Amino acid sequence: MATISYDELTPGYEFPVTTHEMSSSFISGYVNAVESPDDEYAPPLAIAASAMNAMTGAVSLPPGTIHASQEFEFFKLVPIGTVIICHARVIRKLARSTMHMLELELSVFNKNGEGIQAGKATLILPVQRTNAQ
Repeated sequence: MATISYDELTPGYEFPVTTHEMSSSFISGYVNAVESPDDEYAPPLAIAASAMNAMTGAVSLPPGTIHASQEFEFFKLVPIGTVIICHARVIRKLARSTMHMLELELSVFNKNGEGIQAGKATLILPVQRTNAQ
């Protein structure tokens, strides 16, 4: 997948839609990583991580990027094995001399188009300096 740079992003830019299967192996890995009890549903934050992944493969994030904040609404439980559809778009872009900031809107649906999650995430990206600066 081709990536886009921070400079090319504009408010309203929509990242390519991605799908993720909430497979038992993905959920097991997530549950083990966060030491959460395993059951028949995908943990809501595992779904949120998949939604964030909707944009990370499409944008070139420099080293030192910080995931500064997130807020999510969870609408329904997602059984393990469900395929989810993740949308991400830029809703705000800020550039300062020492940092850049992106605010993203994230939406997750099931294959029937029913909303599973919605939220926002904020990333802080360091300004990449060249030798001339």
